Amino acid sequence: MEQIIFPVPGICEFLTKETKYRLFTTTEQDEQGSKVSDFFDQSSFLHNEMEWQKKLRSMPLMYWFSRRMTLWGSISFNLAVFINIIIAFFYPYVEATSMGVLDSPLISLLFWILICFSIMALFTKRYGVRPLLVALILRSIYYLGIGLTLNILGALNLTNKIVFVVSFVGNRGTFIRGYKAMIMDVEFLYHVGYIVTSVLGLFVHELFYSILLFDLIYREETLFNVIKSVTRNGRSILLTALLALILVYLFSIVGFLFLKDDFILEVDRLPDSKAKDDPLGMQRNVETFVESCSSDKISCSAAPTALEAADPEQWERACDTLLMCIVTVLNHGLRNGGGVGDILRKPSKDESLFPARVVYDLLFFFIVIIIVLNLIFGVIIDTFADLRSEKQKKEEILKTTCFICGLERDKFDNKTVSFEEHIKYEHNMWNYLYFIVLVRVKNKTDYTGPESYVAQMIKNKNLDWFPRMRAMSLVSNEGEGEQNEIRNLQDKLNTTMKLVSHLTSQLNELKEQMTEQRKRRQRMGFVDVQNTMNH
Repeated sequence: MEQIIFPVPGICEFLTKETKYRLFTTTEQDEQGSKVSDFFDQSSFLHNEMEWQKKLRSMPLMYWFSRRMTLWGSISFNLAVFINIIIAFFYPYVEATSMGVLDSPLISLLFWILICFSIMALFTKRYGVRPLLVALILRSIYYLGIGLTLNILGALNLTNKIVFVVSFVGNRGTFIRGYKAMIMDVEFLYHVGYIVTSVLGLFVHELFYSILLFDLIYREETLFNVIKSVTRNGRSILLTALLALILVYLFSIVGFLFLKDDFILEVDRLPDSKAKDDPLGMQRNVETFVESCSSDKISCSAAPTALEAADPEQWERACDTLLMCIVTVLNHGLRNGGGVGDILRKPSKDESLFPARVVYDLLFFFIVIIIVLNLIFGVIIDTFADLRSEKQKKEEILKTTCFICGLERDKFDNKTVSFEEHIKYEHNMWNYLYFIVLVRVKNKTDYTGPESYVAQMIKNKNLDWFPRMRAMSLVSNEGEGEQNEIRNLQDKLNTTMKLVSHLTSQLNELKEQMTEQRKRRQRMGFVDVQNTMNH
């Protein structure tokens, strides 16, 4: 590896903090766990954004608006909340005025309380200007009326959202990327839809403002993950729902063929319904039910006694056609905790089809309610748990893994360079981006050797020039460690050689002594004498 020192191009200072944060938190890992591939793919877009931000500095007004994009977004959401609170409390406006809500002295008292609270909030900087805004809205309702106040707030919200979109375009440079890129930009289309909804609420009907509350999903990542838990495995959920519809269709066929007379539902008719004009209509339905029971030789003794004594308009046959059977089973069967059996006629144990009804109700309960519906809920819950685990893992990787080389924090334990120093100085991700920008903006004839090499690698989209699982500080530490080991071995070898020399000298001295003793023995005569003396 080689360390390169280069001048940072002046255009790199126009990269915004929002873009840096978005790139750092949203860059995805590849199959090998490296973020360099996605980082490199976004380098061209980041370079174009730097160029746009440089042009934006020459337009002071647009730059001022674009720098406060977060503020405009918060104002839009708060205005949408206040508008919907007014609609919820006072719509329709004529009835609210006639009830004396606006003429109550509590409005004036609440106004002054909020004014005092807002002054305190401005000093503490905890709640901001929201209490003051609420006080002004109440005062406007008291003097101008609900309708005019709502129109003023709607116009302010529309104007503020247009300013937000201008800020959004100013930050992203959406227009310079062409109309195709604008159409493919989901965030831009979302904000345009917000403006259209605001226009509908201002000029068509006030209730369109309720749609603006869905902006909370866009602002909160937790709610966005809740929606993703449904849409991420949408195909599995749709296939399971299709299985549920098939089962409902089969149970509807069985009910139509054998149990159509058990589908007697209690209804609450409107006073001005046709049943009031034709009181004998439901009576004919009851008579039809009795005749059907007699013709099919089914015992009707277990029919509800209330069917004979109560008002005939309270009962209705719900399975005279297969379509009505399907609608009834789908509507009432899935919404009742015990299945479709909860809304059917309660049969007597003496009826011939009583065992069939028990099997029918239990099968629907176990198959559709317990198994199929819980399969759908299980897919959603598991997906939400996976999203939460992925988020936690992603946050852990951001905290403990180098963006460039992929080395983890524990690799720098007990080293001369800490992990924080490594990601700030050695492998600063923005320095790599600035180097890529330098290679692209610099004249090819002025390239140095390493710059020519990197330029060729960028042209071929080869990322081998990025260090992977390596760092200069660790390599130097490893080299120093090897040198220390060699020195220790050398010292041990020298000690061993000295010991061997000492032992060799002693051995030589011993050999000389042995030789001298042999020579002495050669000069002497030795005889063996046998001792024959008797003691």
